Amino acid sequence: MLNRLKNAPLNQQLAAVAAGLCLVVSLALVALAAISSKHLQGEQQAQLGNALAHQIARRVSTSLETGDLLSITASLQRFVDTSPAVLVTIFDVEGKALGEAGQAMGQSLNQYRAPVLIESDVAGEVRVTTSSESASAAHQRFVLSLLGLSILLSLAAYGVGSRFGKSLGHRIGRLSRTLALEDAPPASPGSNELSLLEKRAAALPMDLLRARNDTEPREENYRATAVLYLQLESLASYVDTLDEQSLHRYADRLHQVIYAAAGFYGGDLQVTRQFALAVYFSGPNKAGSAPFRAASCAWLIRSVAAELEQSMTLSMKMSMAISESELGIGDARDIYPGLYMQHTLDDLQTVCASKPPKILLSPSVIDDTDIDGRLQLQATEVMDYAMLESFAGPYQDLLERQLQLILKRLMDPGFL
Repeated sequence: MLNRLKNAPLNQQLAAVAAGLCLVVSLALVALAAISSKHLQGEQQAQLGNALAHQIARRVSTSLETGDLLSITASLQRFVDTSPAVLVTIFDVEGKALGEAGQAMGQSLNQYRAPVLIESDVAGEVRVTTSSESASAAHQRFVLSLLGLSILLSLAAYGVGSRFGKSLGHRIGRLSRTLALEDAPPASPGSNELSLLEKRAAALPMDLLRARNDTEPREENYRATAVLYLQLESLASYVDTLDEQSLHRYADRLHQVIYAAAGFYGGDLQVTRQFALAVYFSGPNKAGSAPFRAASCAWLIRSVAAELEQSMTLSMKMSMAISESELGIGDARDIYPGLYMQHTLDDLQTVCASKPPKILLSPSVIDDTDIDGRLQLQATEVMDYAMLESFAGPYQDLLERQLQLILKRLMDPGFL
């Protein structure tokens, strides 16, 4: 039963919990009311019985003083007929019955006593028997009505909880669909929204979707670095044709695309030539080797640019090539930062000058283990470079997901 409730939709879970808590509290209040009303009813019955006994004792005291037993019997009968007492008996001081009226029947009987006084002397005793069957029946009806009311309150709590649960479930469902990027199949009817959200959140490659920063101590001058070189062909033609404001908007959009793609793989973006950018990748990273991350970043940039061109009047054409250097890009402590990269950048600039239709990879990059095992390449005649065709299945799926994240962010009207 608990397993079934755990896997039920959120609205049913909240409704069941609300109804259960309401029922428990209501039953506790009903039990308290039943006990207190029973105690109060017993006290009232005891007061009434004692009052009846003293009343009949006062009535028969005069007749007992004169020894008029017939009058005593008549008084007892009238008292039974006009009071709640079912049996009244009078005894003398020796315990001998002097008169009796009525008949005691049933199980819920209570007996009350009162002395018969003649002046200040005790002349006998009156015993009055009452029945509490009607009072017990009234008490049962009272308890049953409270139980019915508690059930109605529980049903009302179930309805309110179900409505609130549906609203909350719809919000969680929207969040779940957002995490799935609308690619996951729709949820089956009757499934639990929280379980579905947990599954879709667990399916996200969170380690790979986060931008990475290398926090280890760096030796910039002596660390192998993969270089993604981008020759901005469209920008070179727009410099003389666009006004200053339009040119700034175009350049901002171009940088947004490259920064977003480089952020997934810990790339360091720098301007290296006129109308050319370089993104550097180095150091260990969970996403793969530096050349593989450079190839993944290049694929993202090309794919995002192709998607954005469909909603723009301007072109985002660019040529891209990837190479690897055994030395780093240098840092601020160098007299000439970037000196070690000049030869590699010159080669990449020469390759991109041929305006390759796809991303080109240098021979040193092709020999990388991750590149060899995860990418499909095609040989070219451009300085022994190879052309990137596609990625292996799981890596292609990851890139498609990252592509959707970038597009969703860049196409958001509130994104700056």
